[in-house]
Amino acid sequence: MPGWRSFFAVELSKEIEGGISKIQEQLKRKAEGVRWVRPAGIHLTLKFLGEVDPDRIEEIVRKAGEAVEGVGPFTIRITGGGGFPNVKNPRVIWIGVEDQSGFLRQLQTRLETGLEELGFKREERNYTPHLTLGRVRSVKGKGAFTQALEDMGDSDLGTMEVREITLFRSELKPTGAEYTKLRTVPFKIP
Repeated sequence: MPGWRSFFAVELSKEIEGGISKIQEQLKRKAEGVRWVRPAGIHLTLKFLGEVDPDRIEEIVRKAGEAVEGVGPFTIRITGGGGFPNVKNPRVIWIGVEDQSGFLRQLQTRLETGLEELGFKREERNYTPHLTLGRVRSVKGKGAFTQALEDMGDSDLGTMEVREITLFRSELKPTGAEYTKLRTVPFKIP
């Protein structure tokens, strides 16, 4: 049986999705050649697992449950933004995630450690929480687009409360990735 391309993420609130949609519409007017992610398909990725045998889903969810033990709800702010590797020559358009409590990074580290125990490779790069808005193929009118990205750095879509994480399956299709929720892992408040 082939594996399922899977990852853990935080789902965004409808209010945040709405704000992202407005930012994307503003940026779309400034540049062609960007493949935009549908706002409903944007999420805060915590851990990409790669191809997973469906028979291992329960084991993976149990390990994620251990990672969230003792974690209570916390708030993140969706703010700032730009391009990776930089605003002048972006390949990925992103908006930032602030975690003043430090709980998001702690949760991501615990999830990474627990899943490594199950044989999933630890991410080599430091975790940088962000939301991917689009991927740049080629930009016409680069100056105006660069200015729009710089202006996006001042954006603030507000806060949202994180109460759970979700295991998703990702299926790559010609129209873009399709996501299916496999399991939700709620925080276990002591």
